[in-house]
Amino acid sequence: MPFLALPAAPEGRGANKTQGCQAARCGCWVASFSTWGRSARRCDMEYPVVRAKERPFTGKGFARKIRQLGYLPAVLYGRGVSARPLVVDPKTVRDILNGPRARNTVVRLEIEGSSETPLALIKDFEAHPVTRRLQHCDFMVVNEDTELTIQVPLRTTGRSEGEKAGGTLSVGFREVTVRCKAGDVPEAIVVDVGPLKLGEVLTLSQLPYPPRVRPVFQKDNPAILVRMPKAAAGGAEAVTEAAKPAEGTAPSTPEKK
Repeated sequence: MPFLALPAAPEGRGANKTQGCQAARCGCWVASFSTWGRSARRCDMEYPVVRAKERPFTGKGFARKIRQLGYLPAVLYGRGVSARPLVVDPKTVRDILNGPRARNTVVRLEIEGSSETPLALIKDFEAHPVTRRLQHCDFMVVNEDTELTIQVPLRTTGRSEGEKAGGTLSVGFREVTVRCKAGDVPEAIVVDVGPLKLGEVLTLSQLPYPPRVRPVFQKDNPAILVRMPKAAAGGAEAVTEAAKPAEGTAPSTPEKK
């Protein structure tokens, strides 16, 4: 089943004389959208695959027609690559944005009629302020060796020793900034807080980063700490204990922002 059977873009000196002529051509391929199978997303061995079709028409009016039929206008761009207007399935993009890596997911684009299958990231997207439906999506070309500075979620597992003793676990960041290659993007930075005792703290540099993933920060702030119970948190002794690093943790070498 064909993806999108778009007619050729208008050519020649008089191609852009009237909007009506172009709109008529647009109507032809807008009607052909019903031939696109919705099972457009599959996965290869490493990356989710997003099927796309180059669109010969640009402009707000044509983008609106695309969205009215339930499809998403998009653009592919990158260093040394000319911008390519595309059409993709919004459900595919939405599933990626709601997935474990969200915007950090590296995808493989299959562009109909092209032998190229570039890797890309969802660099930006626009959603309707009321309905939250996707309005537009920008894909940025990358390769497995492209260095990225991104934010990834910070997650904890287990229950700390300090919590069992009546303390409270405090997580200072929902996301942390890291630098790595596109092929090494982690789903999250996961910390087992089980060994943490009352007053112990893990700073940004002490988090367990995966291999080839480096933290990026200006100040090595506390990321996770176990606060003392209020009844025992008075005086300078509690302040000193709160600044005590966790045992057996070695700081990572940060990169400056």
